[in-house]
Amino acid sequence: MNNVNKLNTSALKYEVRTLKRKELEPFVKRISYIENETIEPQSHLLPPLDTIGFTFFFGDQMRTAHRQEIVPLPKRACIAGIITKEDVSIVHQGIVKQIFVKFTPTGFYRLFKKEGKEFTNKPPADLSTINAQALEMELENCPRKIENIQEVIENYLFSKIPTALPEIPLISTVIKLMKEDITGRRNVEDICEKVAVNQRYLFRLFKKVIGISPKKYYKTLQWNTIMSIINQNEEESLTRIALECGFYDHPSFTREFKKIMGVSPSKFINNDVQLAELALKGSN
Repeated sequence: MNNVNKLNTSALKYEVRTLKRKELEPFVKRISYIENETIEPQSHLLPPLDTIGFTFFFGDQMRTAHRQEIVPLPKRACIAGIITKEDVSIVHQGIVKQIFVKFTPTGFYRLFKKEGKEFTNKPPADLSTINAQALEMELENCPRKIENIQEVIENYLFSKIPTALPEIPLISTVIKLMKEDITGRRNVEDICEKVAVNQRYLFRLFKKVIGISPKKYYKTLQWNTIMSIINQNEEESLTRIALECGFYDHPSFTREFKKIMGVSPSKFINNDVQLAELALKGSN
């Protein structure tokens, strides 16, 4: 990846689209549009993701990069599973246009009846894995305009609602408790005790529906919050931010941040503020 430059975030366009079909709100958290134009190959790290997403690229080809290996995305439409590995990047070159559907924690599982763990820490999956070849064909044949593409996607997801699985209140309750103490001073064991559920059962349920364990999901929520604090307090002491986020000291915070994001907090602040804003928007 030595010949891949850092992403020029000033050229990025990010837009959260209004969901046209309100019936999809229990299943879809957000639909966003990302556009970027580059001459040379450029890359940016993927922030921790807490739910599965659906993406459709209708510009030039995109690639993923992990540990020096660059792999082209096989198709324009694909399922993006949760990524917990470090140093995973997206490589841009040319004119990139992307629509991204971020599902709610249980939305993908309920609509498609596919276990989240099947997609975790794996390359983007073909739509045949969810028997959605008809959607892929319609996307390929529709006009390359964001309004048309969004309409096709929403209509398809709407058609899945009548056969969707019922809500999963336990997961919603546990995630709510996690968000109430996002710094992590409350652990998963405490949450299990509060909701009167066996820890092993909750582990299996999270792995099946979301794709990762409750502890990893909690950690992802925490890191999205940390990026939010950094983004909003650029001039604040990193040591103070670390303590606010439940770390013992600055060095332990820096080590963990670099493990997750691939760069130190100071470098992330000084060189990637706009990227931090984009990552934050994409994670909330």
